[in-house]
Amino acid sequence: MDQQSWKFAENYINEISEKLDEILNSPELEGLRLQLSELGKNLGDRYGVSLTCVLDIVDLEKEQTLPLQSTGLSHDQHGDVYRTWNAASFQQYIVDGNICVVPHDYCPSCWGEWVYKWENPSCPECGITLGDTCKILVDSDVCPHCEKGTISMNDSTCDRCGFKIDPSIVVWG
Repeated sequence: MDQQSWKFAENYINEISEKLDEILNSPELEGLRLQLSELGKNLGDRYGVSLTCVLDIVDLEKEQTLPLQSTGLSHDQHGDVYRTWNAASFQQYIVDGNICVVPHDYCPSCWGEWVYKWENPSCPECGITLGDTCKILVDSDVCPHCEKGTISMNDSTCDRCGFKIDPSIVVWG
């Protein structure tokens, strides 16, 4: 997603996520949570049950979807229903000179799944490679690898996880 679209969408994404939290935790869905629990219990230990709400962005021209957030309810082996979240942090990239923003486990070019970019620098779907026409944009001191430590242009080794940023695949902003 280009930077302008991201800036427009970011607040809406957060607001939608908050509303889904309210709905899924609401007393009105207690009956649904009980049904999920009963279904899970009756399926036995081999199967689990999940009800998932996914917020996607759809590129109508390319006919591609980009999952932005996933949340829902799941059932465990003991019959308990619990909340689930899969909200990957968003990462900025420079692709062919343009800023793109996508969840960190997706490709900024084709929107295909691309996990562990640091270890697998080529997208398995479209083949774009970090360092060539695609670079990670780092515009804060937060480590893009662990997202908990601190890095800088002067010290590109994370003070928390020890990961050293490869300057050939990063653009400092």
